[in-house]
Amino acid sequence: MIYQIVRDFAKAKRGCVRIDLGIQHTLNTTLNGYLEKLLYLLVGHFGKQGTNNLHTMFIPILTNTDERNPKYRRTVHHKMFPISGFFPPNILPDEILKAGDKRVRAVFVDSCNPLLTYPDTAAYEQAFQSLELLVVVDVAMTETARLAHYVLPAHSQFEKWEFTGFNLEFPQNGFHLRHPLFKAQGNTLPESEIYTRLLEAMGAIPKQFPLLNKIAQKDSAKTAYLGYFAALAASFVKNKKLVPFSASIVYRTLGQRLPNDAASTALLLPLCMQYSAQHYKAVKQAGYKGNRLTLGVNLFQAILQKRSGVILSKHNYDDVWDLVAYKDKKIHLAIPEMLIELAQLNQQTQGTSDQFPFVLLAGERRSYNANQIYRDPAWRKVDAEGRLRMNPEDAIYFGVETGHSLQCISEHGQIAVVVEIHEGMRKGVVSLPHGYGLRYNGGQAIGPELNRLTSLKHCDPLSKTPYHKHVPVRLEKPAA
Repeated sequence: MIYQIVRDFAKAKRGCVRIDLGIQHTLNTTLNGYLEKLLYLLVGHFGKQGTNNLHTMFIPILTNTDERNPKYRRTVHHKMFPISGFFPPNILPDEILKAGDKRVRAVFVDSCNPLLTYPDTAAYEQAFQSLELLVVVDVAMTETARLAHYVLPAHSQFEKWEFTGFNLEFPQNGFHLRHPLFKAQGNTLPESEIYTRLLEAMGAIPKQFPLLNKIAQKDSAKTAYLGYFAALAASFVKNKKLVPFSASIVYRTLGQRLPNDAASTALLLPLCMQYSAQHYKAVKQAGYKGNRLTLGVNLFQAILQKRSGVILSKHNYDDVWDLVAYKDKKIHLAIPEMLIELAQLNQQTQGTSDQFPFVLLAGERRSYNANQIYRDPAWRKVDAEGRLRMNPEDAIYFGVETGHSLQCISEHGQIAVVVEIHEGMRKGVVSLPHGYGLRYNGGQAIGPELNRLTSLKHCDPLSKTPYHKHVPVRLEKPAA
């Protein structure tokens, strides 16, 4: 059957492959991603309509890993290098607890809840309790926030300007700037204001920029903000230490002149100018007017005004090859580390054992899952317990029915679960949803705390990505 699928895919006029957490958070994580790309590249399903394509990045979230970059550095304990600019969460507790004098001593947590959502809750509790400084920026009093030295409350998503950087479309690339719907409640601030105030208090940037403010008052889209950006560039030449804080400087100066309290969107203006310069032809093809000086400003104005989003650029399929990052514009298929992993694949064991015979999919995405803001248990109209789904035959073996309780035990820990018999589960495989284990008003955890079962060491050897979708467990009936 596998051979037939591969032959059909290879012979298809068009084919596209898109992977997700099922094979990204399981055994052979990095190898899976490599082989998935080989699958469509080797048969030519790339750079054409209906196939896999690259896309442009409007918000520069990801970076390349380059050892020649002076900012490149490995971590102290694990000697781990950043992948696309990021370090994996599995190594952070060790870098806090085991790295000696060069250990991580302070952590800023913004819009996430590592204590609950990252692997090995117990390790994170110990590590974060040992920090000299833990600051949380969030809209909810999360489990991580309860350990913090300082909690900085942010506007909710309904009270602020907001956008996502994951514009993944091709050949048309979209972007949606979401407008605030309500006036902010309570003593909260948008993140742009929080971080700018911190930089000012630290003395990293001045509290006043008289010249930039003066020019910003006179400059406008009609002049393409040329005077303002010329003055900004001059200030950076005079003081290069300000360059890393350019987002806050533009927010504090030019941002204050934008209509409808849209100061937080000011960073989009230089991004629009950069994007339009890099993809000039594609932005023009999307219908925007202007020359190389004014095109980015016109794009920014459209983003501000069109509440339903805009098309940033329209590419041709031949443009895909220009988006390949290598100088030779070729895709380099042979990656030595991956070829070694592939050769060793037949030596791999499945990870389960007589002691832990079940595979737990920890953190299944279900139709009613929500995020860490969804804390009041009264809001959960479906599956308030976050039930453990299991195959009917396995349920018969244990003598349980939907609504019964079991203990789910891994090598690392155990939690109580409520059973749901589900025809969609394979025999020997069980699943639990993410988004549970939250505490409301200081009460007990509600639903499964998945990462009481996971370990920092249970991860991909190359990328350190956790094996959330392959946690060996056993099930037991609770003691009477």
